[in-house]
Amino acid sequence: MCGSSDKDWRPVSPPPVLKLELFDMEGNSVIDGTFMQYLVVHTTLWKENQEEELTVVELPHNTNSKRISAAAKSRKRGVTQFVAREAEPGLEIENNLLGEYSASSSIVEDENGERGCYFVFPNLSIRLEGRYRLRFALIKLPNMHDEQQPMFPNCITSIFSEPFDVYSIKTFPGMIVNAIVEGTCAAGLENTNSQHTG
Repeated sequence: MCGSSDKDWRPVSPPPVLKLELFDMEGNSVIDGTFMQYLVVHTTLWKENQEEELTVVELPHNTNSKRISAAAKSRKRGVTQFVAREAEPGLEIENNLLGEYSASSSIVEDENGERGCYFVFPNLSIRLEGRYRLRFALIKLPNMHDEQQPMFPNCITSIFSEPFDVYSIKTFPGMIVNAIVEGTCAAGLENTNSQHTG
């Protein structure tokens, strides 16, 4: 369910969980803690057709009120989040995706006692209703102790989730069973969450 403000917090449910799988030359699964400790996954919000990022949006608003109408919300326009600029007259820039955009790697055991490398996003929330996808980018951070490696983050690969719906309070169909939804990252990221309902 969407929320109208930063205080109106309704997290994406089930929370996105991605699993990274590494394989050696013989095809055996390996856990390389030294390598995995420098990995993070960064997420952004996109239209269902994957053609426009909607992490930050530019919205029409009533200049006499900070409250955004439902009609205005339907005319949301994506704004690249790394562009620092003022909104155009009659528009305001709002964060559409709320919460922590990045997740560090965690090597833990699953319900079967098998160790794996996971990235968990427990508190993502989406402000405006609509149909979206999440884009997940696997990033390797620089190792400051290894002078042979580049001293800047490197995006290894990225994937999109399956499309999912975010509902308003009036249209929300009800809670679903909150089970872990796991994505698979094999030789990068190949599959991700089956579906989220925000």
